[in-house]
Amino acid sequence: MPRSGRMILLLLLIGILAGCTTAPEELVTQGISNARDAFEAEPKTINEKMGQTDLYIPNGYVLQKSQNDFQGLITKGDDTFSLLINPNEHESSTIFYELQKVNPQQLWLADEVFQQNERFGFVTVSEIAEDKLELVVGTGGVKLSTITTNHKLSEDMNWMMKTVCSINYTE
Repeated sequence: MPRSGRMILLLLLIGILAGCTTAPEELVTQGISNARDAFEAEPKTINEKMGQTDLYIPNGYVLQKSQNDFQGLITKGDDTFSLLINPNEHESSTIFYELQKVNPQQLWLADEVFQQNERFGFVTVSEIAEDKLELVVGTGGVKLSTITTNHKLSEDMNWMMKTVCSINYTE
């Protein structure tokens, strides 16, 4: 094949591949849609216990042995997710969201809140390095956070919201 033919083929291939990738903004939008759907859906069936707290964790994820009833780590491969529960807060609490918003200089790729039936939920995403995003998902007195990548963002938002919504608030 002549050199010019290879160059045209290469440019065509690059164009096709570029068209197949999803822009980060689209991934954030899809992730927020997934999180909203998970927030508004019925809670997932409980399959794990952290101290006295029952919760849902998807297959393939592992709840590490916790030092107390209110802090835990969930892992999958090299990915780690930090779970915090404030038992003094109710489903309508905005405390974890307000703590996310303390720094007015912070730039957010996503900052979305959800409300339904006296429940409050949120998702925040900030870029901490190239293709490294801090993702925080919460509802009431429950917060789940991780460092993720663009291509995992939508999936992580979805299961993380399902997990925080599965935690039952009892007096």
